[in-house]
Amino acid sequence: MVTQRFKPLSNPTFKRHVIVLALWGIGSLGYAASRPTVKVPVKPPVTSAASVSAKTNKTSLTPAITQAIAGTNPTAVPGSVVNAPNGIPDGADDDNLTDDEADDGGEVDITSTTPMVTNPANQPIAPASGQIQQVALGAVSPVTVEKFVKMIDIIRQNYVTNVDDESLFANAMAGTLAALDPYSEYLDANAFENLRLFTEGDIGSIGVSVSFHADVDSWVFDDVLPNSPAAKAGIQRGNYLHQINDNKLDSTRTSQDVDQLLTGIAGTTARLLVSDKGRRKHLVVVQRTLLQQQAMSANIINGVAVVQIPVFQNNTQQQFLMALTKLNQPFNVLVLDLRNNPGGVLSAANDIASLFMNDKVVVKIKNRQGIQEVMRTHGKAQFADLPLVVLQNRYSASAAEVLASALQNNQRAKVYGETSYGKGSIQSIIPINDNEAVKLTVAHYYSSKGEKIDGVGVKPDVALTGAETSWQDQVLADLQTTKRSNQFLLKPTPTPQSF
Repeated sequence: MVTQRFKPLSNPTFKRHVIVLALWGIGSLGYAASRPTVKVPVKPPVTSAASVSAKTNKTSLTPAITQAIAGTNPTAVPGSVVNAPNGIPDGADDDNLTDDEADDGGEVDITSTTPMVTNPANQPIAPASGQIQQVALGAVSPVTVEKFVKMIDIIRQNYVTNVDDESLFANAMAGTLAALDPYSEYLDANAFENLRLFTEGDIGSIGVSVSFHADVDSWVFDDVLPNSPAAKAGIQRGNYLHQINDNKLDSTRTSQDVDQLLTGIAGTTARLLVSDKGRRKHLVVVQRTLLQQQAMSANIINGVAVVQIPVFQNNTQQQFLMALTKLNQPFNVLVLDLRNNPGGVLSAANDIASLFMNDKVVVKIKNRQGIQEVMRTHGKAQFADLPLVVLQNRYSASAAEVLASALQNNQRAKVYGETSYGKGSIQSIIPINDNEAVKLTVAHYYSSKGEKIDGVGVKPDVALTGAETSWQDQVLADLQTTKRSNQFLLKPTPTPQSF
């Protein structure tokens, strides 16, 4: 047996980390016991870009980074960035970039943002060796800190290759958050910067094409674009793809399934289980930064207007009205096609709901202390009497599910398709410093009836079967039957030019 004596801690950077960790662990003992609970009033939601910008002027970051991935794509594990009631990306938390100690209606933090400051001169004296350290509830024991520091030093001295201290601590933070749930994560400088993309709500990809190869019974990367997120993460053409986030891939999956799992709101991440032609599997985390511009489409078929909303972003309501205006003809019924919509900005979904309902509950937001906020429609509904239906599929997630459930529960629309994804949690972006942040799950969405969305989804009123390419025709055929039975009031909507 070969034994090796541990070397002393000689790296200055590592020493600083150890000292900081030790002081923080010891200092937290008295702080956790004395720290008061901060409870602040909820102010009306902030919806103007100017007001959000003013609140975030302490850093060079845009409002996009102040809130999390809402609606994260169902597959960013989704991800479906969550949603925010205040007009900025899902789950985002702009107040965490400032210390105004007040909510903006979209605040989803569950603890005070007051920084933990410790003064070594005021800290309790460590117990003598052999004594059991009693700590306040929620504080970190010095014994725990000591074990962590020892583990880091063991890695530094014995791992097969050298690893710098910054990487070790970054990996430790990432692992801590990843173990909480699929949505929480550590954002390094690059990931934090890429969240700027989220405000626009663009769909992002990783730059690959994948297909099922029956001869090897596996999904295989057929192409990896040069300089794409996948290529930079080390994925190569011919590699096998076994799993995307928590979704295992086999022969029962379709190409559309895999495409939808790989794509999502720009700035979100996908966790891929990859191997080199079936050899040892390893995890690769890739960020969706390759933008795919999403245009809102609208057309009229037999007096029925069909509008596809690909993602919810700050100007979705404006885009929606412009799409109807371009139709330049009246219509009797409106179909909102939310298939493959991964979510986005929650307030944008509320803006759409507000076009069809007057003063109705859209969603309830509940954190660990209970119901934090109830979001209602605003203004006067322009289409309050227009017959409305929603078309969704298994990839409709987050803000899309909030809209569908609100219209369904308020008996404002009939939902067609299949049960939606079930992404109903909110992630808050909490900065560590100007360049790094923590994305943490802090609340859940509940429907206007108080029903949980996360892990459940929205069940359709009319389940559609067969190829999804035929679903729109099935909906239109059913609407024609409904018209003939006089269940819809056939009063044509005015020409959209007047919207």
